[in-house]
Amino acid sequence: MSSPPLPAQSSPAGAIALAVAGCIPYGLLIVSLVYGPPGGDPPQYGPEDRLDQSLAQLYAILFGVLLWIVIGILLRSAVRTGVPRWAAIATGILFPISAIAAFVAGAASFDLPGGWSILVPALLPPLIALWTIWLRSPRLRPLVRIERASIAGLATVAIVCAATIPLNILDRLQMPARAAADARKNEAIAAQLAAERARRERAQRGKFASLTPESPFADYLDYLNANLSEPEHEKAVAQARRSATRQEAAVTLLQEEKPPLFEMRELWRLDVAATPELCSALNGALIKRANWDELNQLVGTYLEDQLPNMKYFTAAGCKLDPALDAATARVQKIIVPMGKADPDRERWNAFIAAVSALRQVH
Repeated sequence: MSSPPLPAQSSPAGAIALAVAGCIPYGLLIVSLVYGPPGGDPPQYGPEDRLDQSLAQLYAILFGVLLWIVIGILLRSAVRTGVPRWAAIATGILFPISAIAAFVAGAASFDLPGGWSILVPALLPPLIALWTIWLRSPRLRPLVRIERASIAGLATVAIVCAATIPLNILDRLQMPARAAADARKNEAIAAQLAAERARRERAQRGKFASLTPESPFADYLDYLNANLSEPEHEKAVAQARRSATRQEAAVTLLQEEKPPLFEMRELWRLDVAATPELCSALNGALIKRANWDELNQLVGTYLEDQLPNMKYFTAAGCKLDPALDAATARVQKIIVPMGKADPDRERWNAFIAAVSALRQVH
């Protein structure tokens, strides 16, 4: 039996271009299937893991639909170049079957992460694309009889589709072992992180124990902001009050482009004098924080942390009116858009009232 004649206008360029374009949804689909599942045992997923999984599944479906649209166009254009009738019928049958197989195997990749089911959506698109490109290529078609090539190509696609069921069964059988291996891996990582954290804490405590009045004030700030118990924290405050460089260093730090205000939120407890230099530096630092390019709620929380500093240094004679006005204006941006729907409305109103009371001192 002779092969169907190849139309003179047939060219693989269009098929190749379309196949290259299909690489984008194909790559995104594979990324969604590989990195979308959180890993571990799905029944143990928490709410955030389930949300992440649902979003990844949605993306996988979207990319899969786009990919199979490309595959459908490729198959239609390839069949029109001339194939045996039985091959055209088989192609029409295998196209929806391949889409279903990829969908089922993709779902299994999420339900049984780390398994073999991902091979089905990974292998089907390139196999189909290669067969269509071969059909569209005048140089490749004469190398193999079209009947044989169609049998080989379509049979391979059918085998991969049929593999969906045994691969799913295999994944279910192997899932307990994979879940146990993931659990052991996570435990080992947790133990390693705990050991590293303990090592850093020992080194940190050694550093804190060696602090002297002449030590850099920044080291005392590290001490104050360490994860300490209440008695240890009070000890850190007492030691920081003995720092010989705290006055000058506080001014220098507050004058930085990005002053460490959060780390200095207890400056009011460190026996620092409200000198003109410190008042000016604190005023500037607070204004920078009020104008910080971040979410209003986040900036509001940071400003709220500075309320004890504002109260102490205002009472000590600092003129912080510009900073107080800037803080009030920024917190107003939280309240106004949400109105009464803001669950923290009373909190922010209390902050504004406290700042306004400081402003009225002058």
